[in-house]
Amino acid sequence: QVFSFRPSLILHPPSSSPCTRHRAAMAAAAAGDPARVARILEFMRIVGKLKEVKRTGWVRSGVKDAESVSDHMYRMAMMGFAMGSPDGVDSGKCIKMALVHDLGESIIGDLVVEGNQQDKITREEKQREERQAVHDICAGIGGPTGEEIRDLWEEFEAGETAEARHLKDLDKFEMVLQASEYEESQSMELSDFYRTTEGKFATPLFQQLDAEVRLRRTRRQEEAAAAPAAKRAKGE
Repeated sequence: QVFSFRPSLILHPPSSSPCTRHRAAMAAAAAGDPARVARILEFMRIVGKLKEVKRTGWVRSGVKDAESVSDHMYRMAMMGFAMGSPDGVDSGKCIKMALVHDLGESIIGDLVVEGNQQDKITREEKQREERQAVHDICAGIGGPTGEEIRDLWEEFEAGETAEARHLKDLDKFEMVLQASEYEESQSMELSDFYRTTEGKFATPLFQQLDAEVRLRRTRRQEEAAAAPAAKRAKGE
């Protein structure tokens, strides 16, 4: 039997996906641009410093193993992911805004301008120093990425868009939630963090979340206060 040659039967390797081709193109571009590689590495170094910057308020309040700024930003980003779209705001934008809103603290540190243990700096001075730090970081990475980070940071600071208002509330609520968790796990009082955020939430969702955390805290306190009497009643 004679078989005819059919080109369609020749096996060809599957073509690469668009994502694979994009990554390959980016890698090739980076390999041909040492200056860009250096900028990216420097940006990653600066971002990495946020893992070492402890949240000052917790440290000064005696919290053990206090979270870092990057810990705070990560949960904010996840909260933005989880709660963004249902509230009519851009979830993707909320995630990005959460990831950049404290970026300047990699340079100036976590300065405190509220509560009982403030740094000797005004809110305006802190914002001025943080803005300069963010703009310097953005100039370093350059290009569209630097511009987007700077614009997102400025939008958050202005607090005028729906996403910025959402993130402002989210920022405060993440702190209240963390205070509640520290109080419960380390048997301590962190009343100052509740006092400085009381009545400060602008959006209905976070007003409800904040009220629930405070209610649970009150119940814990009542249970703790009643525990000694219950033990005495049992003759313990």
